Amino acid sequence: MNTPGSSVISMAALLLINSGFSVAAKTQPSLPVSCSASQLSLGLDQEGGYFDGMSHSGTLLVLRNLGPQACSVPAQPTLAFQDAQHHPLRVSLQTPAGIHPGPVILPVAIPVGAEVTSQMRWVSGDVYDGHNCVSPAFVTILLGGDTLSVPFNGSLCGPAGQPPTYTMTPLQRDPVYTPPTP
Repeated sequence: MNTPGSSVISMAALLLINSGFSVAAKTQPSLPVSCSASQLSLGLDQEGGYFDGMSHSGTLLVLRNLGPQACSVPAQPTLAFQDAQHHPLRVSLQTPAGIHPGPVILPVAIPVGAEVTSQMRWVSGDVYDGHNCVSPAFVTILLGGDTLSVPFNGSLCGPAGQPPTYTMTPLQRDPVYTPPTP
């Protein structure tokens, strides 16, 4: 049975198919195996103060593949902040307004010797009522059952009664990797 507009939809689909467009979902190329913590190094780069501003701070999170083969990591990995005794601190990733649960972000492949980076930013000044700031000694990235930790120098602040938050861009290759030509 034809409904109003169904012939228009059928014509549009026919035009797409005849013009060479595929309406079937494209498959993603397979990713390398997940990285283990033992084949990665984790670092923070202040970029010469690039992230510092009026009551704000940040860093570039850098993961480098030191292993013998390419591997992949989540583009939005889970981070944890810890005090000097490695006890967890209440710090949360800030979810952008209107994004819940958020877009699907595919893992990123890291070729041998390559790096992936993410820009992290947070409020560093005690600008909220209630003096709610924490000064982590370490930041840890969780990779499956493995963890990598590095010293962290700074303060994260937030409104009273809420954990301080940070933002983080998805990990991406740095510099952009171009495969060798055969």
